[in-house]
Amino acid sequence: MHALEIITRLNGETQRAPHPLHLHPRIYALRRLIRGMEFGSEYVSRLYSALYKYADQIVERPHYKADEGWDDFETLQQVTLRDWMETSICRLGGRSRGNEEE
Repeated sequence: MHALEIITRLNGETQRAPHPLHLHPRIYALRRLIRGMEFGSEYVSRLYSALYKYADQIVERPHYKADEGWDDFETLQQVTLRDWMETSICRLGGRSRGNEEE
């Protein structure tokens, strides 16, 4: 077996099925915005992760006009940063979100 065949087989076996909403116009537009960003790879990776984690909610939320509310990209950034901060706080504190003392 040639090396190219091995690589092709390995890549074929590890590919994930795309998210059901990956071709939705709003999700596609967000993917294009993220792809064009010149930030560190960790932030971009977290944006992609949040995009597919919250894709259903992004598609269901209303389309706001300018100055009425956050657009899809601003919303995605906010939930990404919130998730990132929660993860960081849980790691530092050594406890999960539901185990905090009152």
